[in-house]
Amino acid sequence: MATVTELVKRYYTTVDAGDADATSALFAADASYDRPGYPTMVGLQITDFYHGERVIETGAHALNEVLVEGDRASSRGVFTGRLKDGTETSVGFADFFLFDTEGLIAERTTYFYQAAV
Repeated sequence: MATVTELVKRYYTTVDAGDADATSALFAADASYDRPGYPTMVGLQITDFYHGERVIETGAHALNEVLVEGDRASSRGVFTGRLKDGTETSVGFADFFLFDTEGLIAERTTYFYQAAV
C-alpha cells in the first residue's frame, strides 16, 4: 500500500488534473469533508462537490510541506488558479487528512489563509 505521504500527493495530483471521478474515489464511502463556506460534506456530497459545486475551474496546489503521524497527515501550500467566475486566485491553504485502513480519506478539513474575521 502507498505511504500516507504518497496518498496525500495523489489527492493533489487528481484534483489538479480536474479528474472528479478519480478525486472522489480517494474518499471512503462515509468520509466527511469540512471546508470554509460549505456545510460538512459526507459521503456522496463529496462526490457532488467535485463534480460541480466546487467553485474552482482550474489550478494547481504547490505543496510546501506534508507532515505525517500514523494515519494522519497535514499539508500546507499555495493554490493558484482560476475560479468558475473567471477570477484568478492565489491563496495559502492547510489541509488535514485522516486515512482509513484501506488508504482512503476518512476525514479531510481545509483552511485558507485569507482574512475572514
